[in-house]
Amino acid sequence: MKPLFELLKSLYRKPVEWVCGLLMAAITGVVFLQVISRYVFHHPFDWPEELARFLFVWVALLGAALALRRGAHFSIEALVHRVSKRGQWIIALLIHLVLALFILTVTIKGFALALRVREQLSPGMEIPMTFPYLAVPISFAVMLKYILTDIVKLIREERDSKP
Repeated sequence: MKPLFELLKSLYRKPVEWVCGLLMAAITGVVFLQVISRYVFHHPFDWPEELARFLFVWVALLGAALALRRGAHFSIEALVHRVSKRGQWIIALLIHLVLALFILTVTIKGFALALRVREQLSPGMEIPMTFPYLAVPISFAVMLKYILTDIVKLIREERDSKP
């Protein structure tokens, strides 16, 4: 059962890593195109700066999801280490549950906001603002999947550690 669980965890991680890499490559290409059009052809395009900004938002939020998956976010553990193993487990579970509730709230509100701005167009590319705004709920949905996976892992580890 454990190998299947690990496989399911990695099914989200690799595609998100690839999407982040592709978006970074796209940002590099778009900014390079803008530099060439401005300084070589003396006729800059209107849209590359805006596209690079939107792509950067996507990369930052998806990168935050990856950081959550890897446990790379800032945490204070000085007090946690002063309690028993059972107390540490309870604190970790409570933190994960509160975080899951927050992430779920941001996901729901983010989708609502993305739908609300669907009539608004971006100034440079004139695309619906729904596309850049979707970065928040989609990234937070990925975070929710990761945090729920961590909750299941915490519960399984506690259950398996009992004699």
